[in-house]
Amino acid sequence: MLNFTHQERAVIYFLVITLGLGAIIKFVRDRKMIEDLRPARFYSEEQQFKEIAESINSNEMIDDDRTEPTREQSVTGDYQSADGGTVRETININSAGVSELSNLPGIGPVLANRIHTYIEDNGPFRSKEDIILVKGIGEKLYSRIQDLVTIE
Repeated sequence: MLNFTHQERAVIYFLVITLGLGAIIKFVRDRKMIEDLRPARFYSEEQQFKEIAESINSNEMIDDDRTEPTREQSVTGDYQSADGGTVRETININSAGVSELSNLPGIGPVLANRIHTYIEDNGPFRSKEDIILVKGIGEKLYSRIQDLVTIE
């Protein structure tokens, strides 16, 4: 073993065994501490999650004093026309910027960047259904945004 003397080998073995035992003891202690902390931490997080989910499911705002529209309401751009009908503003997916695309329901900054990159690499979409060719956009997501997008 690399020309070590008997004493040097004994010291090396001792150090390796000591470090190994120390690592095992530290691992066991850390694991025990994690198990001791888990119930309290996860209980409080679970309660917070339930409260948030309840407020979302009941369509209540967290601040009742605010009367801001929800994200989907502000994205669709619904306006009352002069004859009382609803006019919906659409977004041209070929010319929209990343920030405009990320305002669509279900489209975040990552998907908006993918759409923008797809257009740069392959040219503009020929039909609005072609947006399904972008990775991460499927039939379900397209059905949510099809009335909000155009290519004209």
